[in-house]
Formats: sequence, structure tokens, C-alpha cells
Amino acid sequence: MAAIDLIQPTDSCLHITWDDGVESWYPWLWLRDHAHDEATIHPVTQQRQLDTASLPPDLRATSAIADDSVARLTWQGNAEVSEVPVDFLRRFRTPQTARLGAAPSAVVWDAASISELAVRVAFDSVMGTDDGVRQWLTTIARYGFAIVTGTPTTTSATEDLIRRVGYVRETIFGGFWEFTADLSKADLAYTNVHLSAHTDGTYSHDAPGLQMLHCLYFDGTGGDSTLVDGFKIADVLRATEPELFAVLSTVAIPGQYIGDGAHLMSARPVFRHDHSGALVQVSYNNSDRAPFLLPADEMAQLYEALRAFDRLANSESMQWRQVLQPGDALLFDNWRVLHGRYAYTGKRTLCGAYLNHEDFESRLRMLE
Repeated sequence: MAAIDLIQPTDSCLHITWDDGVESWYPWLWLRDHAHDEATIHPVTQQRQLDTASLPPDLRATSAIADDSVARLTWQGNAEVSEVPVDFLRRFRTPQTARLGAAPSAVVWDAASISELAVRVAFDSVMGTDDGVRQWLTTIARYGFAIVTGTPTTTSATEDLIRRVGYVRETIFGGFWEFTADLSKADLAYTNVHLSAHTDGTYSHDAPGLQMLHCLYFDGTGGDSTLVDGFKIADVLRATEPELFAVLSTVAIPGQYIGDGAHLMSARPVFRHDHSGALVQVSYNNSDRAPFLLPADEMAQLYEALRAFDRLANSESMQWRQVLQPGDALLFDNWRVLHGRYAYTGKRTLCGAYLNHEDFESRLRMLE
């Protein structure tokens, strides 16, 4: 871990040389804005109390000293002293766009590379220890899904399980739900027909972040569940069809839900990137796509891009495929993993719920 070798004020910033040779320049306003004293940051809420806009634009420090744990800055004009932890300075020693942090790097996969053992966690471990929850959520952050084995086949046990992550999200379908093929909601999930690969909530401005599905009862044939890594699809198209990848990253595609006294609509590209250019969300649902018309050449190119995406999303070479068994509770990242289901016959009852993505990320940060 790098330590401060030299600390030196300049007219515009604080210059630090680290003992591994890295040099850092911290603007004076940034340092005052991020001081860790109680007048700047509330010790309980961790909210900024400083009126940043009132700071003079020519603010600078007259002296700066540091030990192993903290840098102390004396400000010109009022001799006020601010303290900034060295650990904090170390975190930001190289300028970069904002990073949200916490989640481990995604491991993209296809049918040949996904390991069954890698995505399974025991129910008793998740319910009994925070280490079990950490293993569960870390697995989802890496692969986009995980299965909690040995889950009791009751709605109460399944709801207790999902609440180990966070509170249940309310949607048009309610909160925690139990469903079968009875069309009690205006959605094909409430039938027994084939469902091609899709993400949920393309009609929501903030699509559900994660979804849990637990099969409580199944007496029939068929009904294989499928998952596909949308990040893997993005990698393939970026490498093989860059023009189509660009279309899917820029053209906002509307989705809609009509029924149950509601008409929901939203629009975003299939591949949504954040401010740093990183892919953060995959949105695709052919069933819920709303009508819209672009100029003829743009529309033709979009259909070509959608065709290329759909071909990969519904290819067996990309799919994890399994008949969900009672006791296997599947939790997957709806911003990354597309899910589907083969048609089935007989009686099948599932339960589950949605979670917000930020609550999943928060739980993971707290566990780390």
C-alpha cells in the first residue's frame, strides 16, 4: 500500500508524491469540499454540511503536513485546519470518472462455460450467516444469477429468503407474488406457452433490478427455464457486428404494458451504457415492444440489429437451461440476464418478487 513520500502546496493544488513514484494533484476546492471534520461531513448521516458554493474560488492552503493516517491543511485567510485521511487521498490519487464500486467484475458466459456448481448456494447458509449472503450476492454480481438450493417450498420461506437482500419492490403485479397459468394478469408469464428470451419491465423507466422465481409445485412436462447472459451477447456483437452494436446502444426502443387498468410506457436502448461508457443494462422484450416508426433506412437497420440480437438470445449455445425444481430458488439480475421458458403441460405454481438494483448493490457494499 503506497504511502506519502512528499507533500507540497502549490498555487492551484496540493502536490503529493507517493513512495511508489505516482504523483497526484488535488485541487484546493476539492480538498476543502472533502474534508472529514464534523462541520463538513455529518458524523452520523455522512451527508455534506458544508455550503460548497460559498467557498471562494481562489481558496488555497498555506501549509500541508501528513503522517501515516491523515493530511492536515491550514487554509489561507482564517487559519482554519482541515483533515483528510490518507486512505481517502489514496483512493483518488489518479483522476477518473465517477465509479460506483462494490460489485466484483462480471464473468461473461455461454452454455459451454457456465458451471452448475459455481452458481449454487445452500439455503441454510444464506439464512444463517452474512457470509452466506455475501457468497450468494457475489455469485450474482459475477454471473448474473444464482440458485439457492434446499429452499422450503412455501411462500413464507421464499419471501424470508429474498428479504435477506432488501425490501420487495411493488409493481403492477403487486409485491411478493404467487402465480400459475391462469391469466390473472395480462402477461404471457401467466400462461403455459413458450416465452422467448427477454428482460422484464421494458415499459418501466426504472426496470426491476433483480427477480426471484421459485417453483413451489410442478406436475407436468416441459417448462424448461432458460437464462442468457446479455453481457455476453454484447461482447459478441461488439466484436462481430460493430455497426449493429452501435444501433442497439443508441436507438431508444419503447416498451409498453396494457392491461389491469394501466398503460405503462418507457423507452431505452437494448444496451444502456453509463457515463463512463460501461455497459450497465440490457433491455429486450419482443413481446412488449411498442409501435414506433423511424425513417425507412434506420428502421431497416434496427430490424437487422434486433434480428442479430434475438438470434443470439435464443440460441441453445448461449443458454443455461434447466427445469426449475421445488426447492431451487432462482435469483437473477434483470439488468443483465435474459430469461425465458419452454411451453409446458400440467400444473405449475411459482412464487417470487422483484428487487431494486440499488438495494442489491447496497447490500453487497455493506457486506464488503
